[in-house]
Amino acid sequence: MKRWLLPSLVALLVVGAAAAFTISWLGAPDPDHRPAGPAAPETVTVERTDLVDEATFTGTIAYGTASTLTGQKSGTLTWLPEPGRVVQRGETLYKVDARPVPLLYGKTPLYRKLKKGVATGPDVVELIDNLAALGYPISAGHKRYDDATVNAVKQFQRDHGLPRTGELDVGDVVMLPGKIRVKSVRAQLGADAQAEVLDYTSVTKSVTAKVNPQQVDIGGLKPKAKVDLTLPDGAKTTGTVTTVSEDSSSDDSDSAGLGGGGPQVAITITFDHPSAVAKINSGNVEVRAVIEQRKDVLAVPVTALLALAEGGYAVQVVRDDGTTKLVGVELGMFADQLVEVSGDGLEEGMRVVRAS
Repeated sequence: MKRWLLPSLVALLVVGAAAAFTISWLGAPDPDHRPAGPAAPETVTVERTDLVDEATFTGTIAYGTASTLTGQKSGTLTWLPEPGRVVQRGETLYKVDARPVPLLYGKTPLYRKLKKGVATGPDVVELIDNLAALGYPISAGHKRYDDATVNAVKQFQRDHGLPRTGELDVGDVVMLPGKIRVKSVRAQLGADAQAEVLDYTSVTKSVTAKVNPQQVDIGGLKPKAKVDLTLPDGAKTTGTVTTVSEDSSSDDSDSAGLGGGGPQVAITITFDHPSAVAKINSGNVEVRAVIEQRKDVLAVPVTALLALAEGGYAVQVVRDDGTTKLVGVELGMFADQLVEVSGDGLEEGMRVVRAS
């Protein structure tokens, strides 16, 4: 329940109760049918419990946000991968003029021609680390483009059917952080290779959702939070929130089936057990997230609260002799029609009057 709705609900309940009380006294009672006496007030118990505020929303299984790969090697596209193909280190991503453009792992794109004697840099280090990982005769951590590097590059070129120059120019390989999954192909065979070639994603499935925070209270949802997931086939599993970010580009139809109205929040969740979705490539996933939790607190139903004229709230405690007294309370967390309360003299097991 939205926290900002609850004080209004409490006030509405109190006003309604007062109005009903006034009307009952304004009416002229039939002298021959006088009530025997006021009905005993309904009471509830102050309980000590755990409160959990949860949010439930719908996401979809996907491979994460897609990125676009733009070719850097001049020439004509002569081979393109099929959508859904997974490309790993050392494998061909596409071909230009019938020559492979392999994928290597790294954060620094090839921005200059690499050859013997070039100044060391992150591009040189990443290239050498890739060659070592692929089994070529060079040690990871080697930082110079020397004869050993030239020899390893020539062997790499030989294995890929490339000219054995011992040098790599911009566009000869593609550097990306890891293996990728081809989502879609943008270019056509015979087109200029220096253009948008394909869209790619992570190879790991995840849950993505766009939620309207005005309709689903996700204020406490943070990265690394654990969530419960119900898969399209009804199976249960768990996940971990990886990102929670504003998505101002969302339109109203993207709000996880909740209708429009206001900005959306984009949420990405990874599966704790990827094998649970090994055979599921799409579909809706129900997400249940704990937004806030309070353990071992005193709580009463929201309907036991009384709004005080001077401000604040109180509960009407029933004494042992049947009389009542007002006890001012501080409000804490709201969950499942209960509210956390604290106040001087308030104890577990006390009976309090339900306001309506």
